[in-house]
Amino acid sequence: MKKLLLVTALYFMFSGWAGINPTLANTPPLHTEVIELKRQGWKVTEIHSSIEERPGIKPYQNLTRVVQVVKYRLNKGRNILFCVVEYDSQWDTIHESCADSQQEAEKKLLQQSDL
Repeated sequence: MKKLLLVTALYFMFSGWAGINPTLANTPPLHTEVIELKRQGWKVTEIHSSIEERPGIKPYQNLTRVVQVVKYRLNKGRNILFCVVEYDSQWDTIHESCADSQQEAEKKLLQQSDL
């Protein structure tokens, strides 16, 4: 038993040094468009945040699903970009989309979440 505990502890220690994270093995990468745009020099000029209640997804259709929606307007020189970021509490996921207009960003986000 002590040997198993020691092997397990060593595995987690060395996996951290090697850049392997066994607890996040199946987690998809986050989309970080807004962060990357800010690094590229875009400035956030407007932020609107809201929380929406939506119907749950099977098998939890009887529960309310809470979705936080954050809408960004970014400027870089004369260029304007709109981004929409949604956090879905039921799926524990973040979806993000950016486009030249608010409607295009929302449309792309809807297509993204249907996949």
